[in-house]
Amino acid sequence: MALSSRFLALCSATSLAFVPLGAAWAQGVAAREAPAAHEDQLATMFRWWNEAMKTPGALTQANFARFFTPDATLTLNGVEVIQGLDDWVSHFTKIQASGARVEIVVPFKASFREGDRLYTYHVIRSRRDGAVSCMLAAGHATLREGKIAAIVLLRAPLDMTAGPVDPACWTH
Repeated sequence: MALSSRFLALCSATSLAFVPLGAAWAQGVAAREAPAAHEDQLATMFRWWNEAMKTPGALTQANFARFFTPDATLTLNGVEVIQGLDDWVSHFTKIQASGARVEIVVPFKASFREGDRLYTYHVIRSRRDGAVSCMLAAGHATLREGKIAAIVLLRAPLDMTAGPVDPACWTH
């Protein structure tokens, strides 16, 4: 089984957790238990993105181009939602303008690199219309010439009323 297929198999049958499978995953997690001396391109981009989402005017094509190739895509749960820098700008500017607050928790719960792919397992937390929500996400970014050419994520919302949730989630 190819590494990407093993990684996509991380999603468990429930929406409450992702289950890490495969030797490469285990090796990657072991390698990342201590804080990394050098963040990968995906973590660095998400640190920027978190700040940009709070800063009107920061979500520009020039800023996205620092991290992404001109044709970069975003695929969420099997659906391509962004293709190209203009889409990155318009998609996230709309979210920003809605008043929603969204944040990717960095450092990631787990991450590793295999060739030109950066694999990640992380928390996405948000506030919309006075309500908090939280998701677990697993997936990968494909690099081309040092920039992100694609991000593919499987996301599973956590039930915020079903008891304790991930400690990285906002609760109020």
